[in-house]
Amino acid sequence: MKRFFDISRFWMLLKLELFKSRKGILMTMVISFGMLFFVGFLLSLYVEHPAIYDHTENYAYSLFLGGFILSSLAFNELGGGLKRLRYLTIPVSTFERFLCMWMLTSIGWLVIYTLCFALYTMIANPVGQLIFANTTFKTFDPFGSFAITVMQYYFVLHGIFLLGAAHFRGYVFPKTMVVIILILLVSVGLLYLFLKDEFLSDHYCTVEGECELVDAFIVHPVGVMSKVLFWYVLAPLTWFLSYLGLKDQEA
Repeated sequence: MKRFFDISRFWMLLKLELFKSRKGILMTMVISFGMLFFVGFLLSLYVEHPAIYDHTENYAYSLFLGGFILSSLAFNELGGGLKRLRYLTIPVSTFERFLCMWMLTSIGWLVIYTLCFALYTMIANPVGQLIFANTTFKTFDPFGSFAITVMQYYFVLHGIFLLGAAHFRGYVFPKTMVVIILILLVSVGLLYLFLKDEFLSDHYCTVEGECELVDAFIVHPVGVMSKVLFWYVLAPLTWFLSYLGLKDQEA
């Protein structure tokens, strides 16, 4: 028996996880697109009456929220009881367990949700045009620069919630959010101490979001290092720690 990875064994595990999660995924899709259509689409159009309607913001919010919740539920069977025992005694390696959920919650979610969202906009736009004739509805481009950027951010950030799923037992999503908020508060505090002079210096900020302080931080060595850590270190680190957390589990 190959202890680390076997492609046929991994494929069977992937099919098993998809089969077990089919109802939950279907319900998540129905609820997500129902809320998007009636609240994020029709209600927004009725209240705001925009001249041009773009789906990109709704795509970003729903992709992040749904994906993060899905990632936080990746190892929910480890909560305890017979489910935990059954999950840990499936004849697969720890790496295969991790890789299976990583693929489903990262690449799998990105591909499936983006395709479903594109189909949703193809249905929503004609309906919206019939009801709100004075509004122009932009076609959602899943390969546009905005959509690709959103996918890149999700691919990096979803590992944080996968890490929470591998270490927390119960209420994974809120617990992970609390940890993220605490880390951000500490990071902002340290950043303020290191760049105190820059924060207290005179600078301009506009309503459109332009800020001299932000522009200075981007080119500052701390800002450059933060960008490198975010794009090239954060995701692999969370994946590795998630694997270690899963490996420490015992039946």
